[in-house]
Amino acid sequence: MPSRKKSSKPGNKSLGANGSGSGSTTGISDILEHVRSARGFDAVGYCTAVMETRVQSRLSATGKNSYGDYLRFIETSPVELDFLVEALTIKVSSFFRDPLAFEYLGECILPALLAEKAASSDRTLRVWSAGCANGEEPYSVAILLHDLTRRDNHRMDTTIFATDIDEKALANGREAIYSAASLANVRRGLLETSFERQGEYFHVLPAIARMVRFSVHDMLDRRTASPAESVFGTFDLILCRNLLIYFQRDCQDVICEKLYRSLAAGGYLLLGRAESIAEPCQASFRRASDCCSIYQRPIRSGKPAATGVVGEQQSAVPQSKRDAP
Repeated sequence: MPSRKKSSKPGNKSLGANGSGSGSTTGISDILEHVRSARGFDAVGYCTAVMETRVQSRLSATGKNSYGDYLRFIETSPVELDFLVEALTIKVSSFFRDPLAFEYLGECILPALLAEKAASSDRTLRVWSAGCANGEEPYSVAILLHDLTRRDNHRMDTTIFATDIDEKALANGREAIYSAASLANVRRGLLETSFERQGEYFHVLPAIARMVRFSVHDMLDRRTASPAESVFGTFDLILCRNLLIYFQRDCQDVICEKLYRSLAAGGYLLLGRAESIAEPCQASFRRASDCCSIYQRPIRSGKPAATGVVGEQQSAVPQSKRDAP
């Protein structure tokens, strides 16, 4: 993952495993700097308390008594470094997590998008699942779309771009094999038409899996607003759920501007239940529902305050391919 901002690297301090005492943030920054250098995961912008909790969990697991001891350990143990990176990246997900939000998508938003496409003879639907973890979220959308197009006989060229910073999670998503526990919120009818059971696991059917394309994307990379895999933005629907809450305020501003610029005019943005649009971008969206955190980019709206996130990739796209502000 590209570096965003190099952390300061002050001298190590001996700290208890619970991170108490002055200088605990300094110890954390040394560890995170090593992770950035060795694995490319740059935690600058994440909430310090979140990162501290995750590092402390690895101190406890390895029996280390200070951040300095743990830093020396991961410098010589690639295996533990991998465990740390896995702990730092956020991968809490399941199919149809927050059932109310997905019910609203399936009953209101997706049918409206499909009807609009049919009326305009546009047979392409573009969706972005940002921070997709192991793939449960993008496959949940794919399952709903597969069900809707099958029932209503829609012919739609659908592509769901699923992005994350964790290569291991993306590899899991590409395999499309899940445990029964992750399918707890899947209705029986959808379970029977969307998965093939293989022993104790469930495999997403190929027709549904083909809709989803997994790739690495850093939400704080200022060089581009949308995933490189998508070539250009203009998404009809973006899901960025339970991601903003892990970032500091200035980084939330950057992410929300990227989401705005990646949405087609009239497109929808779904955030997590406890999340909302960052203040500089609030005037550029309208709330689409009171039952969940879903917003729409109006057909005509002013640009959000510029934070310099749009890079050469998007500006190189012909104007006809980009949604006008």
